[in-house]
Amino acid sequence: MNPIDFIERVLILCSKHRGSITSWGRTPKHNEDVGGVPKSYHMVYLGCDVVLDVMTKNTLFENDAHYFKLKPILEGDHYHLQPEVPS
Repeated sequence: MNPIDFIERVLILCSKHRGSITSWGRTPKHNEDVGGVPKSYHMVYLGCDVVLDVMTKNTLFENDAHYFKLKPILEGDHYHLQPEVPS
């Protein structure tokens, strides 16, 4: 998945589920400053953080993310999204 395909899918999810993107691409320094993992998808524009207007676990959001081949990770106050890795 390339960054254009990724963000298109994220924008569809955010539009449907009333979400705001709070973090997307990062430089290695910014990623380190915010406590990101060393090989973060954010650094290649294939990771983003989304806050929903009602920020609770949202099974419909998660199911839609999987439909678009995105992996939703609930990280407390936001969802992190990145491409699903084929198993």
